[in-house]
Amino acid sequence: MVESLAIGGELQPTLDGPTLIIEVSSSGEVSGSAGVNRLRGRLGRDRPFGPLATTMMSGPHDLIAQERIYLKHLEAADGYEIDPEEGGINLVAGGLIVVTLRSLGPWSPG
Repeated sequence: MVESLAIGGELQPTLDGPTLIIEVSSSGEVSGSAGVNRLRGRLGRDRPFGPLATTMMSGPHDLIAQERIYLKHLEAADGYEIDPEEGGINLVAGGLIVVTLRSLGPWSPG
């Protein structure tokens, strides 16, 4: 589950509404919810995520704007850091945290 996104250079909580989710299968398939639309793709070779495809449904302006930022950050991420204290992963782009992810259930960075 996405907890916060970098907006204007600062991490901000996601909006109330549909939960933003990213799931990665053991085979490298990526799927989830961008809020209004579903997303699919694969893990990237040089970046955490390769190109992502989304459905194209319309929705409230604020949720669509958040979704665009989220998708932009996913595709721009050039690394990640495990955050064991908070139980999740931070996606990083250019040395800055752009997305904070938290587990919805039992998870271990193993």
